[in-house]
Amino acid sequence: MKLIYKINIAAFLLLAVAACSDEFLELTPHQSVSNEQALTTIDDYNSSITAVYNGLSSANYYGRYFLLVPDVMSDDVKQHPSANRAKDYAEYIATVGDGIALGMWQEMWQNINALNAIINADVELPAAVEADRNHIVGEAYALRGLVYFDMVRMFAQHYTYTSDASHLGVPLVLEFDQFNEPSRNTVEEVYNQIIADMNQGISMLSNNPRTGRTSTLNNTAAKALLARVYLYKEDWANAEALATEVINSGEYTLVSNGNYLSSWSSDYSSESIFEIAMTENDNRGSDALGRMYIVEGYGDYLPSNDVVSLYSNDDVRRGWFKEDNFLTGDYAPYRVNKYPSINGTDNTKVIRLSEVYLIRAEAKANQGDNTAQADVNAIRQRADATAPPVTAVGPALLDEVLLERRKELAFEGQRLWDLMRYKQDVVRNQCTSSICTINYPNNRFILPIPEAELDANPNMQPNPGY
Repeated sequence: MKLIYKINIAAFLLLAVAACSDEFLELTPHQSVSNEQALTTIDDYNSSITAVYNGLSSANYYGRYFLLVPDVMSDDVKQHPSANRAKDYAEYIATVGDGIALGMWQEMWQNINALNAIINADVELPAAVEADRNHIVGEAYALRGLVYFDMVRMFAQHYTYTSDASHLGVPLVLEFDQFNEPSRNTVEEVYNQIIADMNQGISMLSNNPRTGRTSTLNNTAAKALLARVYLYKEDWANAEALATEVINSGEYTLVSNGNYLSSWSSDYSSESIFEIAMTENDNRGSDALGRMYIVEGYGDYLPSNDVVSLYSNDDVRRGWFKEDNFLTGDYAPYRVNKYPSINGTDNTKVIRLSEVYLIRAEAKANQGDNTAQADVNAIRQRADATAPPVTAVGPALLDEVLLERRKELAFEGQRLWDLMRYKQDVVRNQCTSSICTINYPNNRFILPIPEAELDANPNMQPNPGY
């Protein structure tokens, strides 16, 4: 996969001391130094893993498009008449030459290459820093699992698209080989690797984030991410078990009703498990996710009235929507205000305790366990103390769980995948796009394998429909 490998690991280390560029690194020769030469001190390990976290903050990844694209493809978002960025995805007309798919593909592979270098480096370090090195390698394993999970969701159909997950996923590349031109592994094989990586990371990570903040992974954060993987795999028992471990760890608590809105304009709340730091140097500025929604930014996308109507007047989450008197007709009256920073400095919250409650609730409901009611109530009544408790059982209880997921995780890039997981159509009741109903299954629910990759690697299989 020649496009994948155009990155020099020694040069990648330099990214740790500079803001990460959105441009793909076309450096030659391919990885011209070995892992042992690139990583020789604990400072090298620290610099390398820092560069990966910087890469996660890219506008081509968690800084914007990884969350924006699946949401504009869903029923929670409608287009502003001047919408430009990601418009082809909102209208389901993207092509293999699309720059967003290419940018995301390149950014993810840059990170995998760097993580492979950390994982595969075999150098002797002083005993005094061995624990620090082990923690960083644990981060690298867990992060490689996360990047592969993100990639297989974005570029491949969901796990149960086929009965045995034998459909095409993404290539598994775990070691550097500049002559390798791999084909795509199955989705089952990719998930197996994700789970193995995250479990290895869990076994190596301590309970204390290396930076002392949830902008880097610890043992419990890796468990939360793995719980999400099991949920998407429909391994309900393991999803429930890991979610319970995270909830019972006592490391995180739900933000109170009174502080919930303000927690979205501040960093590292009590329920934050893992978030991508957007510092003064790292933030995406005008390219930030929030600026795709707010009027002070591009304002390309608006919340559908359909999703806004789900929140009662007493629901604190209704504060995520801000009236704009200049919007008229089908475009009126709201804008998304979940990411309010004008400068793009809102951290990206990758996973929170509220989602873990809902992971456990969904896993329980799918196993016929009606105690899922309590987890839904914890999230619903945190947002609206007047909301009646959930009393539904059976399929109706699962409906309540999925409704609460839609409300709690709105504009966090998960709605489309939730529809896919349950094999549901996208139905835009308030439609300002050229396409209002997208039937499941659909080739266009995933991104194209970029044309540049197809041209570079004769063994790479394209996604159907592109």
